[in-house]
Amino acid sequence: METNHITPSWKCQKGKTLIELVKDETVTDEDLEKDLAHDKKKTLDEILEEIRQQKFNQIDERLLADVKDIVSSVDWDLTPHNDGSQRSDLKQVLLKLCQAVIETKKFRPRLTQMVSWCIMALSETGWLIQVGTGEGKSCIVAMFAAFRAMRGEKVDIMSSSSVLAARDLEDWQDFYEVLKISVDCNINKQDKDLRLCYKCQVVYGTVEEFAGDWLQHRFYRRDIFGQRTFECAIVDEVDSLMLDKGLHMVYLSSEMPALQHLNPLLAFILATANQYGEIGTGTMVGQKYPFHEVVLENITKGKDDDEFSILQMAEDTGILEKGSVKDLRKNPSLLTEKTAGVTANQLATFFEEVERRFPSCQFALHCMNSDGLIDTLNKGPRQVLSERQGVSLLLMNGGFCQYMYSDRESMLRAVEEKIKRALHFTPSELSKDGVTCYVPGFLSDLVNSRLKVWIENAFEAQTMTKDHEYIIEAHGVVPVDYSCTGVVENNMKWGDGLQQFLEMKHQSKLSDMTAITNYMSNVGLLQKYRKIFGISGTLGQQAETETLQKIYDGIKTCQIPSFKRRKLFEVEGVIVDDEKEWVVKICNVVNAQTNPTPYRDRRAVLVICETIHRAKVLYQALGDNVPNKKLYISNNMDNTAIFAKKLEAGEVIIATNLAGRGTDLQVSDQVKRAGGLFVVQTMMPKNARVEAQAFGRTARQGSPGSAQLIICSSHLSEPLQLLAVMENSNSGIKRVKKIRDYFVAKGLASYLECHIPHIKKKEELFNQYLGTLDEVYKSSMNMPADSDLSALNEFWGMWLLTNFNQKDSIMDLKNKLSEDLKKARQKLKERKSPSSNLHHYTAFGNDLRKKGDLAESIVMYTKAIQEDHSWAAIAYYNRALTSLTQKDRRQDPNCIDQALEDLQNALKSVELYCDQIEFTHRYSTQVKDLCSDPVTRFDRHMMTRKDVLLFFKGNINEAIRKVEIARDSGGAVKVKESLVYFLIPVVSFVPLAVLSIESLTLIRSRDPLTLLQLITHPVCDNLNELKCLESLGLTHVYTLDTPFTLGGFFLKIRRNISQAFD
Repeated sequence: METNHITPSWKCQKGKTLIELVKDETVTDEDLEKDLAHDKKKTLDEILEEIRQQKFNQIDERLLADVKDIVSSVDWDLTPHNDGSQRSDLKQVLLKLCQAVIETKKFRPRLTQMVSWCIMALSETGWLIQVGTGEGKSCIVAMFAAFRAMRGEKVDIMSSSSVLAARDLEDWQDFYEVLKISVDCNINKQDKDLRLCYKCQVVYGTVEEFAGDWLQHRFYRRDIFGQRTFECAIVDEVDSLMLDKGLHMVYLSSEMPALQHLNPLLAFILATANQYGEIGTGTMVGQKYPFHEVVLENITKGKDDDEFSILQMAEDTGILEKGSVKDLRKNPSLLTEKTAGVTANQLATFFEEVERRFPSCQFALHCMNSDGLIDTLNKGPRQVLSERQGVSLLLMNGGFCQYMYSDRESMLRAVEEKIKRALHFTPSELSKDGVTCYVPGFLSDLVNSRLKVWIENAFEAQTMTKDHEYIIEAHGVVPVDYSCTGVVENNMKWGDGLQQFLEMKHQSKLSDMTAITNYMSNVGLLQKYRKIFGISGTLGQQAETETLQKIYDGIKTCQIPSFKRRKLFEVEGVIVDDEKEWVVKICNVVNAQTNPTPYRDRRAVLVICETIHRAKVLYQALGDNVPNKKLYISNNMDNTAIFAKKLEAGEVIIATNLAGRGTDLQVSDQVKRAGGLFVVQTMMPKNARVEAQAFGRTARQGSPGSAQLIICSSHLSEPLQLLAVMENSNSGIKRVKKIRDYFVAKGLASYLECHIPHIKKKEELFNQYLGTLDEVYKSSMNMPADSDLSALNEFWGMWLLTNFNQKDSIMDLKNKLSEDLKKARQKLKERKSPSSNLHHYTAFGNDLRKKGDLAESIVMYTKAIQEDHSWAAIAYYNRALTSLTQKDRRQDPNCIDQALEDLQNALKSVELYCDQIEFTHRYSTQVKDLCSDPVTRFDRHMMTRKDVLLFFKGNINEAIRKVEIARDSGGAVKVKESLVYFLIPVVSFVPLAVLSIESLTLIRSRDPLTLLQLITHPVCDNLNELKCLESLGLTHVYTLDTPFTLGGFFLKIRRNISQAFD
């Protein structure tokens, strides 16, 4: 059954209400349909009366009277009446704006648009205006922006997407030109163009672009904004930006190459987490261990207790055949063969014998039966020692056991303990066992403070699925904002290892972890403006509007009626229990709407799904029954065909929430006559605003339309699932929505009480750090050394990760940061690393070498080596070649010997880098099951990373050979330096050159996605790895020559004679 929502105050052209029309026996069904279909525009009085009746509108009679006076005056043939008041001035302005719209856009602004403009124009504070979808928000925005610009203000217009920002600028550029108002858009612009852009009176863009440009201006000192200040912001889709994305952080990437050292640890964490899983209800198990290893780990060992003594015990018990231990001593690899026939029950008997032999050791033994249920094997009465509970084990056929954990916390502790056993901080003795993970000691504080979070994120990565929370693109794993906007967020990466875990899971190119050094939240940016005006199709319910008013002091809200009655027919919703039934139900509805009936023609249908995966499932399920269907699931795809023409009868779009907010789907007249676009929403939306945005795709601008919710209960959260099963479909949906709205209100309370204070604390600390940067620039005449800035930024980023605690007061945090930054700056003045990072010393040395101060640069390289010789390959290399350069051709034997020793040590250190790449590769590929390619993108990346290091090794070996020749001949070496990019053969860059030539047009387009895909293309891997080495301190590579000199020849003779006498 379809229900038509009509307000009680509605009247037909003859002045009768709907009830009066229905009761009138002279009115036929055809007359009633005609009256409902041909609805006139609302009068100004009707619009103002609806505003009065809106429950949450914060508007008084005096303001409404002013609005009526101004709008009625302008509307009356657009002729103002001058009475000398402030309102008269506004009448003149509104008249001028309306005339500009008529001249450039060829339409007259509606009364609702003029009312919206007046409410904002008359305000001394900010306003948030709800204007229905399809009611002409862009016109209201342009007219109001022009008004503020005419008053001498700089106006920033924030759209919900870059596409909409560029589109609105193009649509309204002529309007601004007529009014002699300069306007531009900040999308896809470089520094020079951005500076010109921000000189304009009005700038269109996205909140991400405005925030990113401010960070460029303030953090990186690129003078983007010039004299522009935060005066007036007009925010489109204001509820999405302030509530759904209020805490979204915009940050600019900062080079922090040292965090590449964490990749082996992250790979080991993920491999370890993948060995743990859940069996039964709430019971977790760990990796499989041979039974004798479990015994050895849990008994109190005597001097004669080792693996063979435990295996001998198993042989004596009858678990192993006679003579097995003797064979295993000769060949340990036979263990799997020897234990292949051991059953779980036999293991239980053996463990009971272990308990008798070692009374302090107790086990709770279990096995899994044929039904997949867990059985307890030792049920008899057992003495449990007070100081130690029994160790729970799941016994398996084949001689293996798994530790069992009753809760998630105990499992996470076990994982942490295992990882810590494999983790070693350098400098330390290095092992070639292949199971030890080495991390530089200067990262120990970071690892110790974040290890638990990384472990939790490794398990989180297991539960996340492709085409739900993320998609796989050419440039890697990309998050999807599936619950709100459906947007594929190309420039976003998850933090705390989650991004890297997903990249390893899908064997895509591995990015390095980053520490955020600069950031700006949506809330933080908007709070910088003196005045905020927001427009949205859905401001939400009372909880949402109250939340917005608490975040932004003095702001008011108002809902503007539609200019015509909205003709939305909402079909009764359906909840189904089974996913297959859900798919069938949706397909039946789509088929019914796209086929004609005796009373209507075919319609067009929009199906909105929660995830990309479910959209693909429905697309496949519709099959040939619906030939005219399209997928709209990614903003990375070319979707022009969807919007190129009006939707015709029988056409279907299957989409995600991408087709919700901001999407304007036009339908043909034939579809309108058949009842308009039919929207099927296939999930319970996150909140009422997302729901309204989806239903807002139809019944726009007075046209008819229908919508229906079809929900699968298994897709709901657990509290809502139970509720949905207990109720019938209609009452169930209403009840589920009510509970959802309760949780939304609860979440908004948490947003205010926890999340907003959290982000404000972080932004206050960032502002404090910006103050420190100001002092650094001032003290260095605005020319601080790049190495100093890099070291200080890295220190700040690490400080935030390791020291920020929400429980600490902002004053305590600021005091600690102030003290720590003071110490860090003092260390930099003394040419010390604030965080004991050896790579900082290498960078300091490079700065000095560049200035020609070779002796001091050698001191810095030496400090790097002393800090951690294990990873000091570049410092050793630079010290050797700088020493040889310093002495030029007057190198004495000691100089030659020291250079040779440094180069040999550099070689050893590069070996450690290579070993840890292999470690990362080995443990990452243990989760390769999701990728069928024999050679994955991850494989290629790791191979390229190692190949670049092998070229470096080759360069070092060649240098060693030349230095040895000089030593043996008594000569000297001539040093020639080249940029690090000459480390690998030029031929390796040919594919990159070909790609660049082929992509010139795309590069010139400055499209961010295209540039991102080019940068992450496999042919760019060599270049990216060389940049990484450069940022670690290898700015140059050296080639050596050993020219023959007569002096060198006699020096060698003298040296040989001296050695003979010695």
